[in-house]
Amino acid sequence: MANAVSNKSVAEFYAKKCIFLTGGTGFLGKVFIEKLLYSCPEIDTIYILIREKKGLDINRRIKNLFNDPLFERLKDKRPQCLEKLVPISGDMNSPQLGISHDSENTLVEKVSVVIHAAATVKFNEPLKEAWQTNVEGTRMVLELAQRMKLVEVFLHVSTAYSNPDRQVIEEVLYPAPANIDEIQQLVKGDLTDEETLKIIAGRPNTYTFTKALSEHLVAENLVHMPTVIIRPSIVAAIKNDPIKGWLENWYGATGMMASTSKGLNRVFYGKSSNNVDFIPVDYVANLVIAAGAKNCRSRELKIYNCCSSGCNPLPIGKVMKLFIKNSEKYKSSCMPFPKMYTFTRRKWLVSLITLLFQVTPAYIADLFRILAGKRPMYVKLQSRIMQTRLALNYFTSHSWIMKADHTRNLFLSLSASDKKTFPCDPTSIDWHEYFKDYAWGVQRFLEKKTHVQ
Repeated sequence: MANAVSNKSVAEFYAKKCIFLTGGTGFLGKVFIEKLLYSCPEIDTIYILIREKKGLDINRRIKNLFNDPLFERLKDKRPQCLEKLVPISGDMNSPQLGISHDSENTLVEKVSVVIHAAATVKFNEPLKEAWQTNVEGTRMVLELAQRMKLVEVFLHVSTAYSNPDRQVIEEVLYPAPANIDEIQQLVKGDLTDEETLKIIAGRPNTYTFTKALSEHLVAENLVHMPTVIIRPSIVAAIKNDPIKGWLENWYGATGMMASTSKGLNRVFYGKSSNNVDFIPVDYVANLVIAAGAKNCRSRELKIYNCCSSGCNPLPIGKVMKLFIKNSEKYKSSCMPFPKMYTFTRRKWLVSLITLLFQVTPAYIADLFRILAGKRPMYVKLQSRIMQTRLALNYFTSHSWIMKADHTRNLFLSLSASDKKTFPCDPTSIDWHEYFKDYAWGVQRFLEKKTHVQ
């Protein structure tokens, strides 16, 4: 069958359709939900796979989800759309996703679009756990999608770092890092750290390894339905709407930038000239949504790198300067001279600087806190910072060029109205303005400072 592109607008494509979304309670998943409900108001239903957590049933978790400031626009202007989000009790780590027979029948009969965004993103998750969620979980979602009677497109959210062994990363499917069937047998047993390192064969962690394998499972799905793989890089704060600068966690790059701006981190392993690839979370959601609408008839595997380094590069040194500059006005530093940090490729120097300018001041600061009758906090905080920095060392010490030609061409194919509603072209990002909003978002949504302007 020849390839074909839908000529409908994005909102027209999703009108009266039911969506099945995994990973909907995560950072990216929440933006998916808000954007689909607000910008595609005629959508029928979004079924979200969700599990009970910390004693909260799935309906209570949905109510709590809508308490996030992210949904204020939706509640104010389209409150009726909130009822279109329907929870499906399940778990990515349970057989058949832990979905009941009745719920499965509903999905099989009604769903037209599958967005699979669930994954464990912990870099150092044991291989067995990462495999279960990222590979076996994907396999079960694919098997469910293949039973859906109305399905038009399957959208899989991967990562731009699924092929970190290549300096230039194109929008193509690269060879798998290992044989999936062989790894499936190996993870049935208990693996030592040394055995895991041998298995992942040069990949920096189990996350990137299992995400690379899951891409190949998804690619095989093309014989059943139009299939799309989207590879975001470092997913960061919202650029445009509904709230510039919105984010919800300290994970990864955000935590390291904030720690450095506070004077708590003084050294990075790597070079300041290395590219760091940020992409706003709303750009990822917009690309996935638009890619689903425009590839519903394609019989070619579509891969989109949702990345900036190939067309709007950003050195890590510039990132830190911009973030610290825009954080200074909030007077959030807790150690003097937050601009006193450096980059080095010498691991012994990283250790020395950490000892002299991070660990030692942390002990001194905690001593003063104890003398003042306060709880010590800085040594414990240093331990977290060093763990995060260690997990990111591979990424700060390497530099990639991630091509996004397919992504930019998709954006160019959109109507003027859809371009405005679903911006996803990385060349449109003004990094100076973006990090101004990013620094504000950290203060407002993570530091919980409601008075910041």
